[in-house]
Amino acid sequence: MGCARSSLKRCLPRPFISISIVRGPAKMYRNVSTQAIVIRRERLGEFHKSLVLLTADMGLVRAVAYGAYRMKSPLRMGSEPFTVSLARLYNNPVKQSYKVTELEVRRTFDSLVKDFSRVAAASLWAEVVLKSYAAGETSDELFRLFLGALQLLDETETRGEPYVMIQFLWRFLSLAGYQPVTDACCQCGAPFHQRSASFSPAVHGFLCSNCVPANSRSVPAGALRYLAASGELPLSSAAGITLDAAALSALRHAMPLMVQAVLEGELITLRSAGAAL
Repeated sequence: MGCARSSLKRCLPRPFISISIVRGPAKMYRNVSTQAIVIRRERLGEFHKSLVLLTADMGLVRAVAYGAYRMKSPLRMGSEPFTVSLARLYNNPVKQSYKVTELEVRRTFDSLVKDFSRVAAASLWAEVVLKSYAAGETSDELFRLFLGALQLLDETETRGEPYVMIQFLWRFLSLAGYQPVTDACCQCGAPFHQRSASFSPAVHGFLCSNCVPANSRSVPAGALRYLAASGELPLSSAAGITLDAAALSALRHAMPLMVQAVLEGELITLRSAGAAL
C-alpha cells in the first residue's frame, strides 16, 4: 500500500522533473564554451568518440569528439571518463548536434581511475545522472556535487569511500526533490523518537515498526540522525563523519534502494560491479 496523500507530501517535498537528455543555452550559438565532466564515452566508428558531458550551465550534452581515439589527437586525454575540461563545442543547428572542437583539461583523477572500486562508484553516479536526466533543472548544482564527489573520492582513504558514495546519493535525492524524511513514518506519521526505521521503495519513505512489511531490513536510529544532520554540512565534512559498522552497512544497502525507487529501474552498475560497491 502506498502513502496516503497527506503522508506523501511529507515524503516527497518537491516534484521530480524529467527533461530531454540534451539541453542547450537559451540562445543557440554556433560556438559555445562550458565547464564539463565526461560521464560517458562510446566508440563511434574507428577513431571517434561519442561523449555525454555533464556541464555547469547546459545540463547534459551529447557531443562527438572526432578523431579522439587517434594517438596524437589533442582531444584524446580530455575525452576520457571523469576528466574535467573547459569544453569548446560547435553547435550544428540543422543537425541539432554538437561537435567537440577543443577540450582544455582542468582536472584529472589519477588515483580514482587506477582503482576498480572508485571507478565503479563514479560509474554508478554517472548512471544515476544519465537516468535522471541530470535531476531535472538542477544541473548547475549537480555539476558541483559530481565534481566535489570525484575530488573526495580521488583523495580519500579506502575506508572513506562508502561515505562519499552515501553523501553523493543522499544529496542527489535532495536535488531531485525525493529525499525522504528521517524523523517520522511516511505511512502513519508517527515520530521515530530515536528508534530504527525501514526504507520502503513502494512509498519511497521510511516506515516505523508498525507499518513496515515483514522481513524488511532496518536502518538504525544513529544512521537516520546522520542523514538528517549531514545534509547541512559541506560535502567533505559530512563524508568525514564515521558510523558504527551496523549503521554504515544499513545505509550502504538502503541508499541505492532509495535512488532506484526514484529512477523506477535497476542501476546496472550495482549488478556489474558486485562487491566493489
